[in-house]
Amino acid sequence: MTELALGLLVLGIVVSIGATILTGFRDARLTDLTVASTNGETITPDDSGTAFANKWFVGANYCQNSTTGPSIHTGNYTTAVDAFGTGTLTNLTSEFSTPSWRCNYTWYNTSRADWSLPNNASIGLGEYGNWFKIIVIVGIAAVVLSLIFLSFGKRNAGVQAY
Repeated sequence: MTELALGLLVLGIVVSIGATILTGFRDARLTDLTVASTNGETITPDDSGTAFANKWFVGANYCQNSTTGPSIHTGNYTTAVDAFGTGTLTNLTSEFSTPSWRCNYTWYNTSRADWSLPNNASIGLGEYGNWFKIIVIVGIAAVVLSLIFLSFGKRNAGVQAY
């Protein structure tokens, strides 16, 4: 029983350290990746932020009001990137509140193997937390069942009939 708990603890520590190393390895290589660009993506910006389609956003370099309208000066919008690499554009003015904008932006191309392999591995290890709960519950159930079997099994083991 103690060995099971100790084994689960060591397994949890090793997986956590591995996930931390993989995430650090992945993040250290992000800015070494090639920068790709998307031209003319249609978005509908609002004052709470609208996400771009591609992850690992670098920056927006041009936005245009609708399909044929004038270009929108960068002082009329802001861009931000969250911890997951999703870039958002926030409209700061009501002057350009038409239904859609067309924006050009750049993003890191994450298809290179030295970045995508640790990324996929760290995503997979992130799911370990869900399985760890199941492993603990099954371990507790095994302990309870073993105690039940020990208490009801072999009651007359010391008495022999001749």
